[in-house]
Amino acid sequence: MGIAEKIEATWDITDPIFTPRERAALEMATMFTENYHGFNDENIARWKKHFTDEEFVELGAFMAHAHGFGQLVEMLGLGDVEQVDDSEV
Repeated sequence: MGIAEKIEATWDITDPIFTPRERAALEMATMFTENYHGFNDENIARWKKHFTDEEFVELGAFMAHAHGFGQLVEMLGLGDVEQVDDSEV
C-alpha cells in the first residue's frame, strides 16, 4: 500500500487502510479545520492515547500552520493561478 492510496483514502478516514494512530490524526485534523469549537475533553483523551504530549502539541502546531498557510494562499488568490512550470509554486 503506497502513499498515493493513503492520500486518496483521506476522503474516508474510517477506511481500514489507516492505522488507529493515523485515523486519530485525521480525525483531529478534520475537526480542526471544520469545527474546532467542537473539541472537547473526550476527543482530546481519545486522540492522546495515540500520541505523546510532545507529539500531540507538534501535530496541533503543524495543523495550525498548514491551515493558516492555506488560508493565506486563498486570500492572496494564489491557488487560482495555473501553474506554468513544474518548478513554479
